[in-house]
Amino acid sequence: MIDEDDKLTFFYSGNAKEEVFKLIEKALDEREHYLVEFYNEFLIDIYMLLDTRKSKHVAIDWDNTISADKDFFKTLIAKLQEAHFKPFVCTLRAPDKENIEEICKILEKTNIPIYLTDGKPKRKFMKSLGVKVHLWIDDFYPGICGDSCKILAKNNID
Repeated sequence: MIDEDDKLTFFYSGNAKEEVFKLIEKALDEREHYLVEFYNEFLIDIYMLLDTRKSKHVAIDWDNTISADKDFFKTLIAKLQEAHFKPFVCTLRAPDKENIEEICKILEKTNIPIYLTDGKPKRKFMKSLGVKVHLWIDDFYPGICGDSCKILAKNNID
């Protein structure tokens, strides 16, 4: 059981039948984090936004996301990998040695790719690399695609 102050509130407003959502929902229940399906920016700690359904890539932010509960996310990454999803870190951080080393040290056994966008919108950055993302897990949705884009409307964010 985790302390009440350490529980995170996750937002998801997509198709509950999605395989990735069922997997994440179970992991959230095990860790006793909260899940909400209504948009309230003052309540939500982490957003889960569906993007490209045909992809198996899951982009997970570092700052205030993985770093908010490292043990939970290491377990979630392993579960995603077991289910044949392709999790990776995607952060707005600058691509320097110090940033890479910090993330690698924490996630050393997960063996997942790390993308540092240097402040560029994550969705556009990943598309430039030819990676379409199934699900974004992030505390700051404007970092994914700015303040207005189709995936926000698709996920019921005004």
